[in-house]
Amino acid sequence: MTNSLEQLIDLSRSMKALATDTALLAGVPDDMRALHEEFLAARAAIERFVADVESAALDRRKAEGAIADAQEKLKHFQQQVGRVRNQREYGALLTEIDAAKQQSKELEEAALAALERADVVGKELDLRRALFAELEQRYNAALVQWEAEKPKVALRAAGHRADVERLQAGIPRPTLGHLQRIFERYRGEVLSVLRRVERPGGGPPIWHCSSCNYQIRPQVAVEIRGKGAIVQCEGCKRFLRPEEPA
Repeated sequence: MTNSLEQLIDLSRSMKALATDTALLAGVPDDMRALHEEFLAARAAIERFVADVESAALDRRKAEGAIADAQEKLKHFQQQVGRVRNQREYGALLTEIDAAKQQSKELEEAALAALERADVVGKELDLRRALFAELEQRYNAALVQWEAEKPKVALRAAGHRADVERLQAGIPRPTLGHLQRIFERYRGEVLSVLRRVERPGGGPPIWHCSSCNYQIRPQVAVEIRGKGAIVQCEGCKRFLRPEEPA
């Protein structure tokens, strides 16, 4: 294998290690992930209950404001009773009064329903906050521990970044461009092993890509194994590499 293919293999490994550490620094370690997701879910649930309590309080305030308007309207209609001049006007005024009373009753029921909803949701919110306190304590303790470990991971990531920059030197720019695109497409899995399969009954072996099973021409397999040629699989476009010695 020539230095170029070895360099490409080392570069892909360093890129993958750098991507892993970068993602880790932006999130949480695997042993904290379940706790992290539990914490986020519990906090989101509390936020929803807070929003529900606020919504119920707003509905109550709106209903109470509308009740005041309806009662003012009812008072105005009642004051008009002594001023009516005929039966028709009296009937029309009674209709308005009945409508205002009905509206006031419905608004009072809405205000009461909002009050009851706020009470029920408020009690559930208090319960969830009490349970959340212990979870938050555990989460914060784990977070403090993770923050203490982060500098080590950051230092390791810096080492991988330096390796990537060093290994990129000497590799043709078009090859680096292909490598980056394949790296993003397959989430870091840019290499595929060149596998040998013996023909039943003898004959020349068959070479294929271990990732997509695309058959590789024998002369290409010779170039990769014997000369360390940098070759992409025509099927999946990953870079082919020889099998490592057992």
